[in-house]
Amino acid sequence: MRHLLCLLSLLVCLQFSLSAEENASHLRGINFLYMNIDSSFATEVTAMERLDLSDIMELQLRRGDIELRSFIANKPELNVPLIELSIDSSNRVSTGQFDLVLRVRDHVTIDRNKEKTVATTFELSRTARANASEIDTIKAELRELMTAFVMIFRQENL
Repeated sequence: MRHLLCLLSLLVCLQFSLSAEENASHLRGINFLYMNIDSSFATEVTAMERLDLSDIMELQLRRGDIELRSFIANKPELNVPLIELSIDSSNRVSTGQFDLVLRVRDHVTIDRNKEKTVATTFELSRTARANASEIDTIKAELRELMTAFVMIFRQENL
């Protein structure tokens, strides 16, 4: 019984954190985005495939009339607000799945001490099982994820 209560309280806490991460109102007022792809947890994604994924993201954002600015690699603190795709296939060997996480990082102010910092203000994720061609599955899932993001972004910024 005690384990059930612990599990229930964990699920409630998890639900609250997920709703905070998916708060679409945090996208309101963003006029442009910088873009980056983090494939450090997906070592099998080649540089060419990473470029293809970047093209998919950029095309979807531009189709949604979302202005993109050039990412400045040697000055990461200037790349805000940032939309970042994280690809994690580290569980692929044991489960056959991969995770795509799309985050928007933006400037925020901490209430308790009025300190300004950069934090994740919006997040969407997808978990999928790879078929024969893993990169094709990743691309298909990325297209769906980007379509959902653009729709949410446009609703908040009409």
